[in-house]
Amino acid sequence: MLYRFPKTMKAHVCLFSFALLASSAIAPAQSDVRPGIAGSGGHRSISILSGGINLRSIEGAPFSADVVNESVETLPDGTSGRHATHGKMFRDAAGRTRSETELQSPVAGVATRRFVTIIDPVQRLSIVLDVAGQTASVSHFPPAPAVSLSNAKLAAAQAARQSGKMRSTSADAEDLGAMMMEGFSVTGTRRTRPAEAGAAQGKTAVTESWFSPELKVELMATTQVSQSATRTTRLTNIAPGEPDPSLFQIPVGYAVRDNLQTKQGGE
Repeated sequence: MLYRFPKTMKAHVCLFSFALLASSAIAPAQSDVRPGIAGSGGHRSISILSGGINLRSIEGAPFSADVVNESVETLPDGTSGRHATHGKMFRDAAGRTRSETELQSPVAGVATRRFVTIIDPVQRLSIVLDVAGQTASVSHFPPAPAVSLSNAKLAAAQAARQSGKMRSTSADAEDLGAMMMEGFSVTGTRRTRPAEAGAAQGKTAVTESWFSPELKVELMATTQVSQSATRTTRLTNIAPGEPDPSLFQIPVGYAVRDNLQTKQGGE
């Protein structure tokens, strides 16, 4: 959905929206894979940032959903513009994830591009699909080292310490209570932190997120910076259950660039 706003600010709003989406829409996967810490498959949860929602490779919580990313900017003269893009999210019972994202150019007449990121913790792969270009870029997670019983105990102790640190650092989070969203029970939190690098000094970012314990994912996340810029990511048309397995595979006919093979070939 696109709202009308004055022509004099169209370019400004488009550039703001494009930069905001580009910085988060195709964020790299956090591939900290450690054996024996989480999940029956022995891998730590891997995640991909889609808009303001972190889609984690958690086992046993499959679902499908549409994603709406909205950005709003308020200018000094009080005028504002609202811009939205759409995507999709999928996760299967094994923890494989798929995030589909639109990326619109600030240049008039340039077609919207659609990118797909697939994280496969079972095959230990990260795949980025350029739908328009019919190409696939494949990256490999580092091989998991052999872990002795003593090292596994040390890893578990370290994870427990890190969990305690996370609980202590989240003590500043404000509890927003519980409510129903899209037919699911969610719990809300609000956090205030310094704005990202590049923002004006002294500005803060306020983030509200609503998490579904059943689906193990945020259903909505809103970040506001000093009342001037707001980004909201929300899930709609949510369907729990196993997605089509083909969604986590490279489509037939795509040109594949395997980054491991490319690296080895260049050495």
